[in-house]
Amino acid sequence: MNSAEKRLIEATMNEHRRSQIRTMFNQMKQYNVIVSGIDGRKVEVEKGHWVVDFASCNYLGLDLDSETSNDIDKEIKNWGVHPSWCRLVASPGIYDALERELAELIGTETTLIIPTVTLISISVLPALVGKNGVLILDKSGHETMYEGAKIARDSGATLESFRQDDFETLETMLKKHKDNPRKVIMVDGVYSMSGDFARIPELVSLAKKYDAILYIDDAHGFGIVGENPTSDMPYGFNGNGIVKYYGLDYENIIYVGGCSKAYSSMAAFVGCSHEMKTFLQAFATTYDLSGPCPTASLSTLANGLKINKARGDQYRKRLWELTNRTIKGLRALGYTVFNKSGFPIVYALIGDNDALIDSANMLYEKGILVTVSPYPMVIRGEEGHRITLTAANTHEEVDQLLAAFSDVKDCLTEKRFLKTK
Repeated sequence: MNSAEKRLIEATMNEHRRSQIRTMFNQMKQYNVIVSGIDGRKVEVEKGHWVVDFASCNYLGLDLDSETSNDIDKEIKNWGVHPSWCRLVASPGIYDALERELAELIGTETTLIIPTVTLISISVLPALVGKNGVLILDKSGHETMYEGAKIARDSGATLESFRQDDFETLETMLKKHKDNPRKVIMVDGVYSMSGDFARIPELVSLAKKYDAILYIDDAHGFGIVGENPTSDMPYGFNGNGIVKYYGLDYENIIYVGGCSKAYSSMAAFVGCSHEMKTFLQAFATTYDLSGPCPTASLSTLANGLKINKARGDQYRKRLWELTNRTIKGLRALGYTVFNKSGFPIVYALIGDNDALIDSANMLYEKGILVTVSPYPMVIRGEEGHRITLTAANTHEEVDQLLAAFSDVKDCLTEKRFLKTK
């Protein structure tokens, strides 16, 4: 490391709260893990140690479904490995087919594919509000929406925020900006830490009342939640997203879905009207400045959509059963679990960074891989482990998870570390 690098890093470490995350790299076995082998949902990590993967967001297990990779070679022969036009210049025909199929699935006029939800956030949000519009952010929303909103704010837009489900504050902000023609409310469809569902009907009602747009980042919900939920199928059917889960149309809504989770493919999309699509093709900078999705990812997405039609609901039913087993088991052990929806994001509260490190290392040694969430990734006092279930997990793996958390609880209780609410 040269002296300029050293000074830069030291200055940032001294002033930025994320320096705590950098410090954890030397203490946390669950960070920066190198995977050297995969056997179902078990992964081999350094030194021949195998762990059960509860950190993946491959919710439907399509990454391990052999049909997902069908005909990739054929598509690569058709389009090349990576047709490197920006989309404004040209797009392989597979894009058009997928955009029409996604629109049919979620029920919008059309869709626009861009490689990632992050790239959508940092381009579509600034495009929607321009220099003088207003962005109103749910504080529990994903960090990438905040990053996109900051870009818009730097160009002159106004950025406000409200706490999750605080509709009174949200309405006050909408009243304040009622005469501004560019108002966008930003929320997650399914919150990425708790797994809870945004209260979309109330949000849509306010958006319509004040002539605003509701921007829904459904990166986690797309592919899992869907229309007509029942007691037997609590997630609903078809995995066509949080808007359909509530039985709504897309009036005053711009819907963003991610395919890298449920569909295990690098792609994301905006569900919108034809006129809005044309607008975004001109104004969303990542449409013309970003590289495209690799052909293989577009091919696996196409296969995933076929699998979804054939047996997606079967996978979703199994996923509900595994998630329900996990939530009930953790709560029976005495853990506070942030999940009211039964969605396969299960957040087990620890409540202290030091205890979090100890428990993460114990879980790792006992063969469990989770997503460790310390402060400042979450607010102080809500440090915990995010467990993500997939349809490719097994009941035996869930039992192993619960046994490991039982041992962790005994250790943390003895040290008076475990926090409950």
